[in-house]
Amino acid sequence: MSISQPVIPPASSSPVRAVLLDADGVLQLIGTPWGEALTRGGGPAFAQAMVDGEADALAGRETLTELLERVVKDLGLELRASDLLEMWHRATPDPLAWQLVRDLREAGYSTVLATNQQWERRAWMREQLGYDGLCDIDGYSCTLGVAKPEAAYFHRLLELAGVEADQAPVRR
Repeated sequence: MSISQPVIPPASSSPVRAVLLDADGVLQLIGTPWGEALTRGGGPAFAQAMVDGEADALAGRETLTELLERVVKDLGLELRASDLLEMWHRATPDPLAWQLVRDLREAGYSTVLATNQQWERRAWMREQLGYDGLCDIDGYSCTLGVAKPEAAYFHRLLELAGVEADQAPVRR
């Protein structure tokens, strides 16, 4: 028994012009949920401190390493930031999702990677997972200076894609 792939209508037949796709949970599989992984890596206080303090790292105003070093120091943990950084190097591209991106592009849609990432994870995704060139537009939050869920993040991506909001559904 074979599973048939849905047919993607050509962009010329749809009001949709661009599709925004998140990385974690959409284009790549992360396995252990972030909150659980952070708790395992440094404990509940560490997990909470990372979530509470990540805004500047996601917006590219500081590095993930700087954030990790600060949290480890503030909590008095006997952990090394460089070891903790390995938690952000866990993801596997979803081959079906990547094929969907290629199919969307072939059908004439503009594809936009719409993802909150710190500088270090962005570099890892590009170098180790091969994200460069997957989508037409790379919308890493650290390069845009703003992160989801801020409206300014989405406005910037729409501007880069040259489309209006009703022409770009978001898949997250």
